[in-house]
Amino acid sequence: MCTTFQLRADDGSVGVARTMEFPDMLHAGLTVIPRGLSLTSESPAGDGVTWTTRFGVVGMDAVGRPQWLTDGMNEAGLYAGALYMPGFASYEEPAADPSQNLAVLDAVTYVLTTAGSVAEAFAALGAVTVWGPTNPLIGGVPPLHLVLHDASGASGVVEFEAGAQQHRDNPLGVATNAPYLDWHYSNVRTYLPSLSAANPAPVEIRGVRFAPLAQGQGFVGLPGDSGSAGRFLRATAYVMTLTPAPDAAGLEMQCLHALNNFDIPAGLMTGVAATGVEQDDQTKWSSIASLTARRYIVRIQTNPTPFVVDVAATDFDGSEPRQLDLQPGGFAAVTV
Repeated sequence: MCTTFQLRADDGSVGVARTMEFPDMLHAGLTVIPRGLSLTSESPAGDGVTWTTRFGVVGMDAVGRPQWLTDGMNEAGLYAGALYMPGFASYEEPAADPSQNLAVLDAVTYVLTTAGSVAEAFAALGAVTVWGPTNPLIGGVPPLHLVLHDASGASGVVEFEAGAQQHRDNPLGVATNAPYLDWHYSNVRTYLPSLSAANPAPVEIRGVRFAPLAQGQGFVGLPGDSGSAGRFLRATAYVMTLTPAPDAAGLEMQCLHALNNFDIPAGLMTGVAATGVEQDDQTKWSSIASLTARRYIVRIQTNPTPFVVDVAATDFDGSEPRQLDLQPGGFAAVTV
């Protein structure tokens, strides 16, 4: 399970915040993919799509292979992330020509290394066939959809419905998990038109005045559960009401504070998942893609201090991806 949302600053800066929930880290590492690499995807028979990386990329690999990013941004300011869609990811049938087939776990890396905008990402994926091979680390075919944002503020999703790619604009800039985006948009109409960040006005009943008990009751009725529908609504409420930060630096801090409200500790989301597997989903890491400032920020579950990568200053030369194993940390002791 995951939550992602886009926030904007007064000066036009764009930031994307994301949580990554899973039972474990799956060997996640902070990854740099250089320009000019030749990469190849897989196909049921023979090699799949082969391409040369056009843009350098910084992101998180969460399944033990640098080429399989689940989250990241490139030097042009494009963000892409893969989010779970159990029961709602009907991939395309592989093409007869193996060189046209792109495995879904390569999709984030493919768009980030070849596209500089949401529109270019849509075009790049539309030119290939995205299929879903079994992954042993995940225990089956990973049910995914792709979330896209660029530095202009454009946002979209790529969902797989009825065996076809669906490229959908996402002006809210919010995405979670199943079901498809159009359902979530309809669900917003059930809740948010009647809710507000402002406290409700007092009412008078037979001469008795009833004022709100406390500040914040304007959002009474907003779901507080960790399900995908509830998280989508809460993220949309933040997008709707947060006071814009003045600039990119303030926006990064605002994203960090907003992410705190979607952090899921161990034990809060247990039981049998939609995939039929018993699991304990928890927030293993969170990221902020400061698209305008070209900064990629990651905070892992075992270390509250964010790691910051200046994408604009990153060396994207090299003959292979580079990885940094983010070490567990914790609270540092100080003497006062």
